[in-house]
Amino acid sequence: MIENTAAAIVIKAQLFNPSVFNETWLSKNGIVEPDELDGARVFSKEVAQFCTKRCQVVVLPPQMQITFGLQENDVCGERPSAIACRIVEVLPHTPYQAMGINFDYFVSPPEGEEFHVYERRLLGEGSYALLDEFTCKDARFGRYMSKDHGNGRLKLDVKPTTVNLPGKETLELLRFGFNFHYDLSQAEPTERAAKLLKSIGQWEALREYSMKLVETGT
Repeated sequence: MIENTAAAIVIKAQLFNPSVFNETWLSKNGIVEPDELDGARVFSKEVAQFCTKRCQVVVLPPQMQITFGLQENDVCGERPSAIACRIVEVLPHTPYQAMGINFDYFVSPPEGEEFHVYERRLLGEGSYALLDEFTCKDARFGRYMSKDHGNGRLKLDVKPTTVNLPGKETLELLRFGFNFHYDLSQAEPTERAAKLLKSIGQWEALREYSMKLVETGT
Protein backbone atom coordinates (compact mmCIF):
# COMPACT_ATOMS: atom_id res chain seq x y z
CA MET A 1 0.00 0.00 0.00
CA ILE A 2 1.34 3.44 -0.94
CA GLU A 3 1.32 5.52 2.24
CA ASN A 4 2.70 8.77 0.88
CA THR A 5 4.05 10.29 -2.32
CA ALA A 6 6.24 13.34 -2.89
CA ALA A 7 7.56 14.92 -6.06
CA ALA A 8 10.03 17.59 -7.11
CA ILE A 9 11.17 19.46 -10.17
CA VAL A 10 14.82 20.52 -9.80
CA ILE A 11 16.43 22.76 -12.41
CA LYS A 12 20.17 23.43 -12.22
CA ALA A 13 21.93 26.36 -13.84
CA GLN A 14 25.35 27.96 -13.89
CA LEU A 15 23.69 30.90 -12.18
CA PHE A 16 20.13 31.72 -11.20
CA ASN A 17 19.41 35.27 -10.07
CA PRO A 18 17.18 34.99 -6.97
CA SER A 19 17.11 38.78 -6.62
CA VAL A 20 14.62 39.16 -9.51
CA PHE A 21 12.02 37.08 -7.65
CA ASN A 22 9.47 39.05 -5.63
CA GLU A 23 5.69 39.23 -5.38
CA THR A 24 5.39 41.97 -8.00
CA TRP A 25 7.64 40.17 -10.49
CA LEU A 26 5.82 36.86 -10.02
CA SER A 27 2.46 38.50 -10.65
CA LYS A 28 3.60 40.73 -13.52
CA ASN A 29 4.98 37.74 -15.40
CA GLY A 30 1.97 35.49 -14.83
CA ILE A 31 3.82 33.02 -12.61
CA VAL A 32 1.98 33.28 -9.27
CA GLU A 33 -0.68 35.79 -8.28
CA PRO A 34 -0.43 37.41 -4.80
CA ASP A 35 -3.59 35.69 -3.54
CA GLU A 36 -2.09 32.32 -4.48
CA LEU A 37 0.89 32.79 -2.17
CA ASP A 38 0.56 31.01 1.15
CA GLY A 39 2.57 31.29 4.36
CA ALA A 40 5.93 32.90 4.97
CA ARG A 41 8.15 33.93 2.07
CA VAL A 42 11.69 35.21 1.62
CA PHE A 43 12.96 37.37 -1.24
CA SER A 44 16.61 38.43 -1.14
CA LYS A 45 19.72 38.56 -3.32
CA GLU A 46 20.81 35.14 -2.08
CA VAL A 47 17.55 33.18 -1.96
CA ALA A 48 13.92 33.33 -3.00
CA GLN A 49 11.49 31.06 -1.17
CA PHE A 50 7.71 31.06 -1.38
CA CYS A 51 4.80 28.67 -1.11
CA THR A 52 1.41 28.19 -2.66
CA LYS A 53 -1.21 25.76 -1.42
CA ARG A 54 0.16 23.28 -3.96
CA CYS A 55 3.93 23.58 -3.72
CA GLN A 56 7.05 25.17 -2.29
CA VAL A 57 9.55 26.99 -4.53
CA VAL A 58 13.16 27.64 -3.51
CA VAL A 59 15.56 29.51 -5.81
CA LEU A 60 19.29 29.59 -5.07
CA PRO A 61 22.11 30.63 -7.42
CA PRO A 62 22.89 27.02 -8.45
CA GLN A 63 19.33 25.67 -8.71
CA MET A 64 15.58 26.09 -8.46
CA GLN A 65 13.55 23.42 -6.67
CA ILE A 66 9.78 23.00 -6.66
CA THR A 67 8.50 20.37 -4.22
CA PHE A 68 4.96 19.12 -3.72
CA GLY A 69 2.93 16.20 -2.42
CA LEU A 70 0.82 13.91 -4.57
CA GLN A 71 -2.12 11.64 -4.15
CA GLU A 72 -2.94 8.71 -6.42
CA ASN A 73 -4.81 9.87 -9.55
CA ASP A 74 -4.38 13.48 -8.40
CA VAL A 75 -3.65 16.32 -10.80
CA CYS A 76 -2.04 18.58 -8.20
CA GLY A 77 1.27 18.33 -10.07
CA GLU A 78 -0.15 20.37 -12.92
CA ARG A 79 0.20 23.68 -11.09
CA PRO A 80 3.83 23.16 -9.95
CA SER A 81 4.86 22.06 -13.44
CA ALA A 82 3.08 25.11 -14.90
CA ILE A 83 5.03 27.37 -12.50
CA ALA A 84 8.29 25.73 -13.58
CA CYS A 85 7.42 26.18 -17.26
CA ARG A 86 6.47 29.82 -16.85
CA ILE A 87 9.69 30.67 -14.99
CA VAL A 88 11.74 29.07 -17.78
CA GLU A 89 9.72 30.99 -20.39
CA VAL A 90 10.33 34.28 -18.57
CA LEU A 91 14.04 33.51 -18.06
CA PRO A 92 15.03 31.82 -21.36
CA HIS A 93 18.62 33.10 -21.29
CA THR A 94 19.50 31.57 -17.91
CA PRO A 95 22.45 29.17 -18.46
CA TYR A 96 20.52 25.99 -17.65
CA GLN A 97 22.61 22.88 -17.05
CA ALA A 98 20.31 20.02 -16.08
CA MET A 99 16.91 19.08 -14.71
CA GLY A 100 15.57 16.29 -12.54
CA ILE A 101 11.95 15.23 -12.18
CA ASN A 102 11.75 13.21 -8.99
CA PHE A 103 9.13 11.00 -7.37
CA ASP A 104 9.28 9.34 -3.96
CA TYR A 105 6.77 6.59 -3.14
CA PHE A 106 6.61 5.17 0.38
CA VAL A 107 5.10 1.69 0.46
CA SER A 108 3.95 -0.38 3.43
CA PRO A 109 3.62 -4.19 3.49
CA PRO A 110 0.25 -5.89 3.05
CA GLU A 111 -1.85 -6.10 6.20
CA GLY A 112 -0.67 -8.92 8.44
CA GLU A 113 2.80 -9.21 6.88
CA GLU A 114 5.77 -7.99 8.90
CA PHE A 115 8.06 -5.52 7.17
CA HIS A 116 11.19 -7.68 7.31
CA VAL A 117 9.30 -10.57 5.69
CA TYR A 118 7.80 -8.31 3.02
CA GLU A 119 11.09 -6.64 2.14
CA ARG A 120 13.01 -9.94 2.02
CA ARG A 121 10.35 -11.39 -0.28
CA LEU A 122 10.73 -8.46 -2.69
CA LEU A 123 14.45 -7.73 -2.49
CA GLY A 124 16.29 -10.31 -0.41
CA GLU A 125 15.75 -13.55 -2.27
CA GLY A 126 17.91 -14.94 -5.04
CA SER A 127 21.20 -16.67 -5.77
CA TYR A 128 23.54 -13.75 -4.96
CA ALA A 129 26.11 -15.18 -2.53
CA LEU A 130 26.10 -12.18 -0.18
CA LEU A 131 22.45 -12.80 0.68
CA ASP A 132 23.57 -15.86 2.66
CA GLU A 133 25.21 -13.45 5.13
CA PHE A 134 21.97 -11.51 5.67
CA THR A 135 19.45 -14.05 6.86
CA CYS A 136 18.68 -12.54 10.28
CA LYS A 137 15.41 -10.80 11.12
CA ASP A 138 17.05 -7.37 11.32
CA ALA A 139 18.58 -7.59 7.84
CA ARG A 140 17.39 -4.96 5.35
CA PHE A 141 17.78 -4.84 1.57
CA GLY A 142 17.82 -2.38 -1.31
CA ARG A 143 18.26 -2.12 -5.06
CA TYR A 144 19.67 0.46 -7.47
CA MET A 145 18.71 0.43 -11.14
CA SER A 146 19.21 2.84 -14.02
CA LYS A 147 18.58 3.03 -17.74
CA ASP A 148 18.09 5.53 -20.55
CA HIS A 149 14.50 6.68 -20.74
CA GLY A 150 13.41 8.89 -23.62
CA ASN A 151 15.87 11.77 -23.86
CA GLY A 152 16.95 11.39 -20.25
CA ARG A 153 18.28 8.88 -17.73
CA LEU A 154 16.14 7.10 -15.15
CA LYS A 155 17.70 6.24 -11.79
CA LEU A 156 15.67 4.19 -9.34
CA ASP A 157 16.72 3.64 -5.75
CA VAL A 158 14.68 1.19 -3.65
CA LYS A 159 15.52 0.97 0.03
CA PRO A 160 13.93 0.77 3.49
CA THR A 161 13.28 3.89 5.50
CA THR A 162 11.61 4.91 8.75
CA VAL A 163 8.99 7.66 8.68
CA ASN A 164 6.58 9.39 11.01
CA LEU A 165 3.23 9.83 9.26
CA PRO A 166 0.57 12.16 10.70
CA GLY A 167 -1.73 10.29 13.05
CA LYS A 168 0.27 7.07 12.86
CA GLU A 169 3.11 5.50 14.78
CA THR A 170 6.62 5.32 13.36
CA LEU A 171 6.58 2.99 10.38
CA GLU A 172 9.15 1.08 8.39
CA LEU A 173 8.36 1.64 4.73
CA LEU A 174 9.95 0.82 1.41
CA ARG A 175 10.98 3.96 -0.48
CA PHE A 176 10.96 3.93 -4.27
CA GLY A 177 13.00 6.99 -5.29
CA PHE A 178 12.80 7.93 -8.97
CA ASN A 179 15.06 10.48 -10.63
CA PHE A 180 14.44 11.29 -14.28
CA HIS A 181 17.59 13.24 -15.18
CA TYR A 182 18.02 15.48 -18.22
CA ASP A 183 21.47 16.83 -19.09
CA LEU A 184 21.45 20.15 -20.93
CA SER A 185 25.13 21.03 -20.66
CA GLN A 186 25.95 19.81 -24.19
CA ALA A 187 23.00 21.55 -25.86
CA GLU A 188 23.34 24.91 -27.57
CA PRO A 189 22.62 27.68 -25.04
CA THR A 190 19.84 29.06 -27.23
CA GLU A 191 18.11 25.66 -27.27
CA ARG A 192 18.21 24.83 -23.57
CA ALA A 193 15.03 26.59 -22.48
CA ALA A 194 13.02 24.86 -25.23
CA LYS A 195 14.46 21.48 -24.25
CA LEU A 196 13.58 22.15 -20.61
CA LEU A 197 9.99 23.02 -21.49
CA LYS A 198 9.66 19.85 -23.55
CA SER A 199 10.97 17.70 -20.69
CA ILE A 200 8.75 19.38 -18.08
CA GLY A 201 5.83 18.70 -20.42
CA GLN A 202 6.44 14.97 -19.91
CA TRP A 203 5.68 15.29 -16.19
CA GLU A 204 2.35 13.44 -16.18
CA ALA A 205 3.65 10.62 -18.39
CA LEU A 206 6.61 10.18 -16.04
CA ARG A 207 4.33 10.10 -13.00
CA GLU A 208 2.21 7.40 -14.60
CA TYR A 209 5.29 5.40 -15.62
CA SER A 210 6.85 5.60 -12.16
CA MET A 211 3.58 4.53 -10.55
CA LYS A 212 3.42 1.57 -12.93
CA LEU A 213 6.92 0.51 -11.90
CA VAL A 214 6.02 0.73 -8.20
CA GLU A 215 2.98 -1.47 -8.82
CA THR A 216 5.15 -3.93 -10.75
CA GLY A 217 7.77 -3.96 -8.00
CA THR A 218 5.39 -4.58 -5.13
